[in-house]
Amino acid sequence: MKTANEKQLLRDILKDTNPAFFKWAINEIINWENETMPANNIHIHGNKDRIIPIKNVKADYVIEGGGHFMTVNKAKEIGQIIRTVV
Repeated sequence: MKTANEKQLLRDILKDTNPAFFKWAINEIINWENETMPANNIHIHGNKDRIIPIKNVKADYVIEGGGHFMTVNKAKEIGQIIRTVV
């Protein structure tokens, strides 16, 4: 996150997130053992994601400077990728 607005948005999201849900979600991410990959799936990932580091994934497309919040601050780049794939 780079701007004060993005930081405030994240604070608001965290404040409004149910703690039990947050705990459940983190556990599911850590322990996910998916074995089925849909044929039409694409993985877009940021190279600066500190929650799910790029070294832990096999992305089809990498957003330079994209972090876990990149759907907010890198939406244009993500949209361009989606439009080329669809």
